[in-house]
Amino acid sequence: MKDFLLIIKTEGCVWTDLSPEQLQRHMEHGSAYIGGLVKAGKLKNANPIEKEGSRIVTRENGALKDGPFNESKEVVAGYFHIVTADMAEALEIAKTNPIFDDIPTKIEIYPMMPIGG
Repeated sequence: MKDFLLIIKTEGCVWTDLSPEQLQRHMEHGSAYIGGLVKAGKLKNANPIEKEGSRIVTRENGALKDGPFNESKEVVAGYFHIVTADMAEALEIAKTNPIFDDIPTKIEIYPMMPIGG
């Protein structure tokens, strides 16, 4: 089995862009999706990410600086840490994420490299 990190990127926010009814439907579908991954033993961790209050650290001309993230329409909305047999299975899990039904989304899938211990 191999670990994969699925990064959820959106151009909107389900918490503010959806009507209360749409948000309720999204929460129900999302809970079922996550529950299915847990039941199948595929999900290690998943969380939404708060953009407000986030910081980025950079090194420029030998000096470390921190500041807010660059402005962009696309934001990282959350992540899933999953375990699957291979990339093909990770792709199938990503394709079935119900967020695609609610707001413009893309999911980046990264194989995680085990190191040490």
